[in-house]
Amino acid sequence: MKGKETLVFVLYSIHDVMKAEFTLKDRGMTYDVIPVPKELSSDCGMALMVSCDDQSEVRKIFDRNNLKIKGAFLKTPNGYEEWTDDRD
Repeated sequence: MKGKETLVFVLYSIHDVMKAEFTLKDRGMTYDVIPVPKELSSDCGMALMVSCDDQSEVRKIFDRNNLKIKGAFLKTPNGYEEWTDDRD
């Protein structure tokens, strides 16, 4: 996803991340599983990074599969910025 704006989705558990990974892979979506950035949480967990171009479809997939998002964050050169639904 180099060169593209990316969003980091933080979910509530590693089990949710695993389910999300399976679901996105099954639908041919491009994503990366990454450690939750320290700037976002001190928890030692995993998160999903997707292209901003795909975020609307990813949210729909999460909704259809009962995957709740703890937070969505835009990766910027200066760190992370919370992504709100009014930016869609």
